[in-house]
Amino acid sequence: MAVCAHCRSTLVRRDLDLDRLGEMAVLAEDRSPFALRWRGAYRKVGFELIGRLQLRYAEGYWNEWYARFDDGRLGWLSEGSGLCYLTFERTLKTQLPAQEAFQIGMQARLDGVAYTVSNIETAHCVAAEGELPFHVEPGYAAPSVDLRAEQGFASLDYSDTPPKVYIGEALSLDELLAPGTANAPAQPKRVAARAFKCTSCGAPLTARSGEIHAVGCQHCGAVIDPDSAELKILSRAKRALEIPLLGIGSSGRLRGHDYVVLGCLLRSCVVDGLSYFWDEYLLHSEQRGYAWLVCNDGHWSLGQPCKTAPQNLRGGKPTLNKRQYAHFSQYPAVVEQVFGEFNWQVKAGDKVKVDDYIAPPFMLSRERDKKEETWTEAEYLQPDEVAQAFKPTQPLPHPTGVGANQPSPYRDGKRYLMALLVFGLLTVLLQIVFSSSADEARLWQQQLTLDADQQRLSFTSAPFRLDGQHNLAIRQHSNLDNRWVYADLALINRQSGEAIRLGRELSYYSGYDSDGHWSEGSNDDEALLNRVPAGEYLLEVELETEQQGKVLQHQIELVRDVPIWSSFWLLLLWLLAIPAWAWHRAQVFETRRWANSDHPKGDD
Repeated sequence: MAVCAHCRSTLVRRDLDLDRLGEMAVLAEDRSPFALRWRGAYRKVGFELIGRLQLRYAEGYWNEWYARFDDGRLGWLSEGSGLCYLTFERTLKTQLPAQEAFQIGMQARLDGVAYTVSNIETAHCVAAEGELPFHVEPGYAAPSVDLRAEQGFASLDYSDTPPKVYIGEALSLDELLAPGTANAPAQPKRVAARAFKCTSCGAPLTARSGEIHAVGCQHCGAVIDPDSAELKILSRAKRALEIPLLGIGSSGRLRGHDYVVLGCLLRSCVVDGLSYFWDEYLLHSEQRGYAWLVCNDGHWSLGQPCKTAPQNLRGGKPTLNKRQYAHFSQYPAVVEQVFGEFNWQVKAGDKVKVDDYIAPPFMLSRERDKKEETWTEAEYLQPDEVAQAFKPTQPLPHPTGVGANQPSPYRDGKRYLMALLVFGLLTVLLQIVFSSSADEARLWQQQLTLDADQQRLSFTSAPFRLDGQHNLAIRQHSNLDNRWVYADLALINRQSGEAIRLGRELSYYSGYDSDGHWSEGSNDDEALLNRVPAGEYLLEVELETEQQGKVLQHQIELVRDVPIWSSFWLLLLWLLAIPAWAWHRAQVFETRRWANSDHPKGDD
């Protein structure tokens, strides 16, 4: 079949004969970046678009482009949700069930590959152009089932018996513009915006293109169907109108792309009897298609449709683009108000089931109803970035609380740990250097003996000299066995008469009980005196112990310039305090984040 571009005549070839069956309906104007004879590339193989089907479903339009590849293959390129779906007809080994047997979210296997049902629809052909592999007329029904896989896409066409199967993958427009293609994206047709009055309040409204299928009035909250001759009201606002933060029709550059704000949805959910509200702005870019800008409690995120289904969804930790997500919340989202223009027939009261997964600063959201399942991946934006892009007339609200996908200001824990490791190693090296350079010279040593019936002993050492300021360790050892000994020590400077006095007790006890052998205390003791001035010194010792009928052997020695480990441990403790503080703040931040989820910390 072919449709003449000049007179819209439909020509059908049967064997060698060519029949003219009438005129094809005019295509509805849309924002498609494609056109007949548009050339692109897929996996380094060029292709050309030679035909188009335009189909309408309950909430809008989509295009199916017929593509001829340079290697002889024929395929289909369709548009939807800001993505492109390139598929090729495939013959399956297994028989497909009826369309009614499928449900959104159910698992299906096509020739051994696992898919998830993402859309069930019955559309009707509106118009066609160019060359097509079959005969189609306006009103032609096209029931279909779309399925997503971790690395692929499939579409089941139930307009024929048996149904046809098309398998391929979802792609971005940029991926079809591989180096070597001959042309840039086709520019959408520029037509005059259609102006009309709100059927509810008479306020002036505008539909900028034929792709707009719902317009929300900012004056009364009514949602109008611009495609109906009578401008049918799809819904009315049920509550006082909110003023969108971003002006409808405003434009700006965000993350390297130019966007226009087409419309705004005010959505809500009810959790534990409390209502929560947020705004979702529909954006359009000539380069990237549609996107969503979401504002919740002053926290902003920019979302794009996902090209592939997440992996490991059944395991509860879905993975997408090498990021693992954690489930955050599940809730029913309801459209409360509609402002501006939308490319599907949205209305107040529309409800979907939402699952949010987070890997800050990213969020993965699944929306599901009876006919469709969609995945969107969003990235957190700072309010200043949004304000700079769209320049709203009023300041944007300051974020309150912790956003679900708000990046933690304390997320640089790895940097703290790396710094700790570097400084810790440096501290260890310095301590090794200081320890190896310490003289640890023995100045004096004496063995004292207390007889079996002796409880006290006094002793004065021979004079010894310190040349310069040093630290001085007094080390003691006793052969204690279920016994104690107390040492009263005095280090006396012979020139000045100044004395450093200290008392030290050693004790060691052991025995057996019902739990076995036990012991406490020690036979050894060390006292460290820092910065002892130079001079000539004596050490006076007075020992006292209990009378036990055993000889007590008590050894005392003086050692100067011993390595000091207390400073080393204090420094390490101080170094640990920084990451410990950061870790604590990060935990507090995450606790606040997850307090708003279905899985608050502390519930496990």
